[in-house]
Amino acid sequence: MNWNKAKTIFIITFLFLNVFLTWQLIEKDNANQVSMITEATIQERLDENQVTIAIDLPEVSLPGVHVIGKTIPWTEEMVANLGNQEVEIKEDGTLVSVLDEPYPLSEENQTMEIQTFLNTYVKNGSEYRIGEWDSNLKQLHLYQNYEGKTTYTYEDDQLILQLDDEQQIVGYQQSLLEFSQHGREHEMLSSLKAIEVLMNDHIIGMNDTITTVEFGYYSFFSPQGDVQVFAPMWRIGVDDEIYLVNAIEWSIQQLT
Repeated sequence: MNWNKAKTIFIITFLFLNVFLTWQLIEKDNANQVSMITEATIQERLDENQVTIAIDLPEVSLPGVHVIGKTIPWTEEMVANLGNQEVEIKEDGTLVSVLDEPYPLSEENQTMEIQTFLNTYVKNGSEYRIGEWDSNLKQLHLYQNYEGKTTYTYEDDQLILQLDDEQQIVGYQQSLLEFSQHGREHEMLSSLKAIEVLMNDHIIGMNDTITTVEFGYYSFFSPQGDVQVFAPMWRIGVDDEIYLVNAIEWSIQQLT
């Protein structure tokens, strides 16, 4: 074997590898600098327009993908261990429960007591987060989590707790979703870039206050059979208005 030739090939290969790694580091450094400059520019625009951000901006490290939520059909085996309640599986796939005894809630520790109720009475109860309160129907709406983020379904509510006139839980109805990623990954907007999208569309103006910024997954279309598609969204409160900014497509929807 020609060791001198092999040695030369090794040295050349090593040099090429060093050049490639150096180029990658330079590209990464340039990208970071561009990102820092962009964020500084957005912050300057906010300052110039005297826009107040009243909360700490959250960031997410999840992949930029759509999510599929598939309804899990209830079986007798799934509800066999649900105690102290009478349950019925409806034809539409909804589980309806009536408690044997009302579950009281106090004003002081309501959130903690609801969480205890979910863990005790509801299948996979720890996966749900508190949503809206309907004072007319005395119903508390909750939504299922995916990777620690809330998913909001189209029209159909995932979990509804029914209360009585004495603020006691007397029953609930529930549907259960199984989630999976759908499609290829995309670059996602940061929370600050999502705010810039609203500024560019003249939704955020002089002296406005950004009151809430939350990340979640939203479905705005009727389910196709037992399947719903969720898009990653930034939910941003501007004074008394709520807007959704699609974290992949940059589109805007107004909720209120």
